[in-house]
Amino acid sequence: MKAKLSFKQSIIAGLLAAGVAAVVNAILFFIFHAAGVITDDIMIQPNTPMTVVPIIISSIMPTLIATVVFFLIEKYTNNGFKIFTIISIILMVLTFANPFVGIPGIGVAYGIVLNVMHVVVVAALLFFINRAKNNA
Repeated sequence: MKAKLSFKQSIIAGLLAAGVAAVVNAILFFIFHAAGVITDDIMIQPNTPMTVVPIIISSIMPTLIATVVFFLIEKYTNNGFKIFTIISIILMVLTFANPFVGIPGIGVAYGIVLNVMHVVVVAALLFFINRAKNNA
């Protein structure tokens, strides 16, 4: 049986995942903004187009919350990583509708780019938690 991660180990994995997800998603934002896929004519808040700041915040905050959720699942179950992976993938798939429902007037390409950013967050989180589990 693999060792369970401590809170510190979980948080370190989560911080690494949050940092990598924020950087990768910021790079993706600038690439797709320069390519014209992410445009300034779609307002995410009244009179506010999408900027890199909400992308970074949306990459970091859910990752840190998910890290605490992982720790709790890990602490109280025998298959913490497996359960967390299943929950993460289900939630990620459910968020695929969010850009199309939550942002009025969004195009398909814009929504797909935002969904790719969701995948980056989940992939980074699962990668760093799995790596921490394997090193424990």
